[in-house]
Amino acid sequence: MNLALAVDPARSWLTLARLVDYTGTVLFLGGTAFLAFLWPDGAGERRPKRLLVVAWLLGAVGTVAGLVLTAAWIARTAPQDVTTGTVRAVLDIPFGRAWTARALLWVLAGVVLVDLLRRGRAAATSLPWRVGAGAIAFGVLRTSGMTGHAPDLGWWAQAAVLVHLVAVSLWVGGLAVLLTGVLPGRDPDTLRRVVPRYSTLALGSVTVLTAAGALLAWRLNGFQVATDYARILVVKLSLFGVLLAAGLFSKRWVDRRLATATTVAPFARSVALETVLAIAVLGAAAFLVTASPGR
Repeated sequence: MNLALAVDPARSWLTLARLVDYTGTVLFLGGTAFLAFLWPDGAGERRPKRLLVVAWLLGAVGTVAGLVLTAAWIARTAPQDVTTGTVRAVLDIPFGRAWTARALLWVLAGVVLVDLLRRGRAAATSLPWRVGAGAIAFGVLRTSGMTGHAPDLGWWAQAAVLVHLVAVSLWVGGLAVLLTGVLPGRDPDTLRRVVPRYSTLALGSVTVLTAAGALLAWRLNGFQVATDYARILVVKLSLFGVLLAAGLFSKRWVDRRLATATTVAPFARSVALETVLAIAVLGAAAFLVTASPGR
């Protein structure tokens, strides 16, 4: 089999697995944080629970698929030709061990999720539950940085990736819960209590992730403009710019009209647009992590 034909499918499928993994990670971790600190009553609602279940499945499936497809990419073989021996060989290197640890962390995340589904608000407001969920979240986000470009750049880059991912999760995961859980209820008290707090959190998250992302992009790509990495980065930044504009519209609406609004339809449309754009940005991030900064 031609080597280029063998490697390209592995890279394409790995990019898809990364997108699924990133989406699940952001929605699950951001969603649980939203319920724990901004809207504990939502832990008893059906829609947020359903969102977290789907997010957990995406994260777990994306991680397992990522491990197998990474083995195919490293071994330079087609995905369907991956053997148990190939996977074992990858597990013997730090990169593979990070993927394995990530998969095990998703198992533990499932335990946290089951407890939340069973006890609802009591779990979300419980200190032991929050500590356990926070420890697992840290592990999932930390291993995400260990399976990308950051390990080649030293501890500071890994710290920047961790901060970047925390901010993205809080922003985008919160958006998803806001869209699927808070807004459909149209409860005025809930809206006036939860939305301003999330708006403040989102603003801080955007500021942090912009700074961390700019630092990482400069360190990984420098001032090169003729590489695949640079071109994908331009697409990602363009999508992020539109996403930021939608976010600013949402925040202005919250600041100026939430207290007296008779309908939240404009805000809901803006949040829906933000969520779609956020998933598109995650897709660009999945392409970035499988692209070489030097090519």
